[in-house]
Amino acid sequence: MTGMRWLTFLVLMIVALVLQSALAPRIEIAGTRPDWLLVVVVFFAMHASAREALLGAWLTGACADLLTIERFGVLALSYGVAAMLVLPTRDYVFRGAGWPQFLVTLGVCVLIRTVWIVYYHAVYDPARSIFLELAAGVLLASLYTALWAPLLHRVLLPWWRALGLPRPVYLPRRSK
Repeated sequence: MTGMRWLTFLVLMIVALVLQSALAPRIEIAGTRPDWLLVVVVFFAMHASAREALLGAWLTGACADLLTIERFGVLALSYGVAAMLVLPTRDYVFRGAGWPQFLVTLGVCVLIRTVWIVYYHAVYDPARSIFLELAAGVLLASLYTALWAPLLHRVLLPWWRALGLPRPVYLPRRSK
């Protein structure tokens, strides 16, 4: 096992951050946009070693924090917690199927977004009620994000070697 290739990871993060900030607002539905960075965090938590997944999640969040006006560290902590939630479950799901990717992403996204809403209501004086925020900001956004998970996992999986991830056991071996 060689370990994750961090330069390739950095290039992937730059691409993901650009897509998240430039493309995600254009495909917004009912005021919600997908959190592709969280999908990438879930992908790495399902496939990388625990240490690399946690470090990658934190770095992803730290980079995302630099693009927001929120207090620095909120996204880094959130994505780190998301990776910690996925790590214990990854050996109990079939990582190559779309349904587990969807359900794991949905569960993690609901938990993380609920904490964000509670944090937001505790720190700021929001105009909308917390129940409306939970319905729109958590449920709809989590569902929209989770719907992207199988597609993005399918896009990222062929890059396992370039990223330095262990070979997924469910990939067919090439005949020589």
